[in-house]
Amino acid sequence: MKFRFGNIAAVFYEIRGEKPPKQLDLIDTWFPGLIIAADPSDGGTKKPAEYADREYMIRAVRYHGSLYAGGSPRVTQIAGRLIGTAGANQEKERKSAELVQKHVAECFVKDMTLTPRLKENVLRQIESLSGDQELKLFERLLELVWELADEREAAGDYEKKTEAFAMDDETFDGTIYNAAYQLNLAKRSGLCNAYLWLLTGSLLRNETGRVLRLYDSSFIAIRRQLSETGSLTDKLNYLFHPEEYYETFAGDEEDLKNRFPDVEWYCDACGAHLNEQEGFDDHSPEWKCQNCGFANKLAYSEIYDNDEDRQNKTRPADPHKFEDATERRRQELNQGLQEDCGRM
Repeated sequence: MKFRFGNIAAVFYEIRGEKPPKQLDLIDTWFPGLIIAADPSDGGTKKPAEYADREYMIRAVRYHGSLYAGGSPRVTQIAGRLIGTAGANQEKERKSAELVQKHVAECFVKDMTLTPRLKENVLRQIESLSGDQELKLFERLLELVWELADEREAAGDYEKKTEAFAMDDETFDGTIYNAAYQLNLAKRSGLCNAYLWLLTGSLLRNETGRVLRLYDSSFIAIRRQLSETGSLTDKLNYLFHPEEYYETFAGDEEDLKNRFPDVEWYCDACGAHLNEQEGFDDHSPEWKCQNCGFANKLAYSEIYDNDEDRQNKTRPADPHKFEDATERRRQELNQGLQEDCGRM
């Protein structure tokens, strides 16, 4: 399955046993009022839809409950480009669609009320499903992130760069990983967030990178993009099957004097860096922050791989894996010391 907005949205309607709406209605269902400016009157004149260049919006009237395109070739091409059904050979319409994508990404950046509204909208759509249908949507999206990851990995560099709807690796990986992370939480809120990431990424394509830099996987504004390494497949494997991986760290001999080597501690109340505070000792069961006075617990249960895991209270450090990593590093350092002595 290609990573196209039309394909991602179609999953929802397949589960409901319905045909997806036509182009304009499909876009407006999931991104209401953001791309389509609908005339509130209904059942009136069949006025053809128009693209307003300066507004980066498609203006359309409703006719008997549905948005009316009126056979406008330009609007059809722009909407088709956004959905993923139109080719890229119509240069003017292609450029217009890209301007729409940039405009929507700009709305994500400037309007902090946008993501809550979009999440509420996705939630309303999901609440229209039965319990069994909601479970099927979860299962299908879970399959989908793996399918898309495998499809991307199998694609050659030339194929990725020359496809009609090109998307760079970093943006693609970030979008799919954020969706997978939310699905792994196994909550309805996570399902909503995951689907919104897939819908947003497939609609905005490379412009999604601006959204990724601003929001974490639950669409909460952040100051920086979480640093990730490795291939997307490796990230997904670690997310869903952490038991198959062992912990490592590259600290030196001085690190091993600490109870929790290679761990940076921050105050849960004010965010101050505890390691830098005078007299800090991680052998203590807790440390009173010298900045605000909050007593921070120092334990394995408080160690997470990244800020998002900490915020969601998911996947704290495994004490056994942590200790194994420490012991392996000790052995590596001792072996290196012995080899150095042997060469003297």
